[in-house]
Amino acid sequence: MNALDHLPVIIGAGQDSRPVPDNLDTAFGPADLAGAALSRAFEDAGIAPQTLDVCFGVRLFGDSGPTFPNPFGGPNNFPASVCARAGSSAARYTYDHVGGQTPQTLVAEAAQLLLDGTAETVAIVGAEAIANIKAAGRAGAKPDWNEVRDEPLNDRGAYGPGGFMVHMQAISHRIAAPIYYYGLMESARRAAMGETKAAYRDRMALIWGEFAQLAASNPYAAVRTALSGAEIVTPGPGNPMIASPYTKAMVARDGVNQGAAIIVTTYAKAKQLGVSDVTFLHGHDSCTEPSPLERARLDRAEAQRRVLESTGRDADMYDLYSCFPIVPMEAKRILELGGKTPLTLTGGLPFFGGPGNNYSLHAIAEAHARVRGTDKTAVVYANGGLASKHAVGRYSGVAPDTVSIRKSPDPKPAKIVETTADPSGLIIAYTVEYRRGEPTGVIIMAESKAGARFYARAGIELAGAFIQGDPVGQPIQTKTQSAQNMLTGI
Repeated sequence: MNALDHLPVIIGAGQDSRPVPDNLDTAFGPADLAGAALSRAFEDAGIAPQTLDVCFGVRLFGDSGPTFPNPFGGPNNFPASVCARAGSSAARYTYDHVGGQTPQTLVAEAAQLLLDGTAETVAIVGAEAIANIKAAGRAGAKPDWNEVRDEPLNDRGAYGPGGFMVHMQAISHRIAAPIYYYGLMESARRAAMGETKAAYRDRMALIWGEFAQLAASNPYAAVRTALSGAEIVTPGPGNPMIASPYTKAMVARDGVNQGAAIIVTTYAKAKQLGVSDVTFLHGHDSCTEPSPLERARLDRAEAQRRVLESTGRDADMYDLYSCFPIVPMEAKRILELGGKTPLTLTGGLPFFGGPGNNYSLHAIAEAHARVRGTDKTAVVYANGGLASKHAVGRYSGVAPDTVSIRKSPDPKPAKIVETTADPSGLIIAYTVEYRRGEPTGVIIMAESKAGARFYARAGIELAGAFIQGDPVGQPIQTKTQSAQNMLTGI
């Protein structure tokens, strides 16, 4: 065995994307999509479906907590159901935690198993059929996706290390959806850059317009219309504001039917199977940020900087996670990427699609298609939570001298949380909530003179000051009512 033989390589990748079917009572589910993608991964490798040592399943949104209900059930062993549809099986099945970072961290875990000699062939599979779930719900249809399998499953549970990624004060202030946290971060970043709302909107339009153009040519993308940046960021009847600064077209599109799968093995096994064009994993890093209320800066994540600087420099192509504009824009700043460097391989989550926790598996599949058999290098950056859980993989068609699989130290909480009643301080971030395009209130993050952070809320009567003006940096007074700090004036 030579020095290359033990190295982990991707030998096959597959994707599937389908419109909502006419008969929703018999609509396909996530296991069908992932099963088709795994079949294509075997075909892509040029090998027959075969038994795997391990099959990792990316966790479905329906199994990720009460925020993402699935009324139509699902398999008791998702990865086993996927394998069965592809005419395959595995000795061990594992179902991972919640998070958009998990496809990339699972690649690293698979690579480590191969390097350790405890596995020889590993598949990673994932999918979502949220478009079918939504359509069936509207139509009153009742597809049955329940499936009982006998194979044992290592179910790691929805929440791993880091838990919910939010502070209890956020829960008491009814700040649940990720869009509100990212809206807060976006306003903090704009303020730190000293930009007006219009200038920052133009910045978001530029990057999202580029993503939409690329998605329009991707056969697996959910949105095949090349919207302009101005169309994406401008609110209107078909594109209402959701939470400032975001319109509907700007946020990750979860209503998709998409699946992806990759097959990872050793270079020696790849040669034995007759696969010559492979993708080598050169490096991986991961890191977790404290909750938004406790992190050192709200406009940027130190964990993001650590993983990108350790793994993401000087690549030929990138896929930067894109649930909201701040994530790829900040990654671009960290990596000092010029305007000519494309930031996505797929078209990004708002335009290609955001299939739950599984988006980055599609990005890895795209990276494999583009670098295998070449001397090119691709970097895939994945993000989970509230810009909380960061993971980066570096891929190339050329073998590395060594594979670097590392875990950067997590930043510690840097801010204390204000817990006294009626707190006062300066506004450091805000986002205006909307319903059907009309403002309903404001979520605020503020900091006291002592440097303690706290959340506050403002009602519709004060929303105009945040829509027409820009109160970041202004002092506020609050009155605590039923565990909520309510703004009394600015």
